Amino acid sequence: MTVASSEIATNSNHDYEIEKQKLMHKLDLHLLPILSILYLLSYLNGTNIANAKLFGLANDIQLTSEQYQWCLSIYFFGFVIFQIPSNIILRRYQPSNWISLIVLLWGLAAVSMAAVNGFKTLLLARFLLGTFQCGFFPGFIYYTSLWYRRKEQAIRLGFFWSFSALAGAFGGLIAYGITQIKSPILTAWQLIFIIEGVPTIILAFFCWFYIPDTPEQARFLNDKQRQLETDRLRQDAGASHHSSFSWSQVLSVFTDWKTYIYALTYICGTTSLQGITLVLPTLISDMDQWTPIQTQLMTVPPYLVAFITILIVSRSSDYFVERSFHLVFTNLLTICGLLILIFIDQQYVCILYIGVVLVISGLYSNVSIRVTWINNNFASLTRRAVATAFIISIAAIGGIISGQIYQAEQKPRYLIGNTITLICCVIQTTLVISLRLIFMYINHQRSKMNDEEIKKQIEKYGGDKLAGDHHPEYRYTL
Repeated sequence: MTVASSEIATNSNHDYEIEKQKLMHKLDLHLLPILSILYLLSYLNGTNIANAKLFGLANDIQLTSEQYQWCLSIYFFGFVIFQIPSNIILRRYQPSNWISLIVLLWGLAAVSMAAVNGFKTLLLARFLLGTFQCGFFPGFIYYTSLWYRRKEQAIRLGFFWSFSALAGAFGGLIAYGITQIKSPILTAWQLIFIIEGVPTIILAFFCWFYIPDTPEQARFLNDKQRQLETDRLRQDAGASHHSSFSWSQVLSVFTDWKTYIYALTYICGTTSLQGITLVLPTLISDMDQWTPIQTQLMTVPPYLVAFITILIVSRSSDYFVERSFHLVFTNLLTICGLLILIFIDQQYVCILYIGVVLVISGLYSNVSIRVTWINNNFASLTRRAVATAFIISIAAIGGIISGQIYQAEQKPRYLIGNTITLICCVIQTTLVISLRLIFMYINHQRSKMNDEEIKKQIEKYGGDKLAGDHHPEYRYTL
């Protein structure tokens, strides 16, 4: 190559990088803020029942402790039943319309909780809230794969998920601020449900016009950027890049062994995370004789640390294009925190509080890496959409369990709840390491295949369009 041609190639690569950075900046600016704010509202609407309880909900509608626990658990039944249909609809039709519709419906359900007058009506409202919210998180995971390459997804999913930590950090303070509003008609807990639900309804109408369906239809990109985006995604997917829909692809998810291992890892994570999140204000309150406002203030630092940890771990995971060791690291944080909560005496409040910070940081930073790993290792749009929804819907069983593991009679140490959470973390760590070893073996075997073996492998899974991540040229992300 001559000096002149070398300079031309260098300039061409430089121009490409500049265009790519401009494209990524546009994508991030247009997609992430609105969807992340929606998730913050989703998390507030899903967890504000704990704050409402602190400000009189249980007393006013005469809830027993057991009834309250079931109101926590019923929320996840909708996740188990409706997540797969939701993502199939999202895959087959316009994402903007479907996302906007479910946001509107869960906003209405959130506001309606202000009208509950007993156990049955609260149970129904929580079930409807979970039913309408269930499609948003797996939907976003799938939607991200329409715009970002595999090595770019963890930090974006981490940014999105980090808003759940912000919701945890400021949810209590927002709730307390709302309760300072004096209303002659509505109680404090009714105001919490209404004021935190109305913004969701407003944003639903905004999303209808703002969220693009695909890169090809994105009006905020010019023609050159649309082509660049399409080429980037096709190159990243390689032989598994197919946008066709077929029911064979849908069914193939349910016969794929890794679907169930991922589901088990997710059940362990959901059981741990939701159990701690739902009980955190009470757990902190039981450490010392704090007032409700002091308790709310003490919930802020663990979530802020979790917010920072999510972003750091997600950025590191994308930088190294590595998922499993990052999951093990987050689990080690959680395990250390749980051991502190289990074995340290109640008089050492500061040490116990550090344990809480470690637990929350580990559990929250685990999620974005976990969902990115799932997204990375199911190829073809249909398989990815269905697998994500199925895994998270099965994992919602962990959410149902989580509402039962931290019982009031365990106060103040919550030994049974913390021990169950610890066991879940250990099981998940074992599964993650096992899955990494299996993927390493498969990648190695595929690299040794000859042309005849490659052809047979493709034919075994129905040809190029159906093979997806079973394609011999596809390499699993570790």
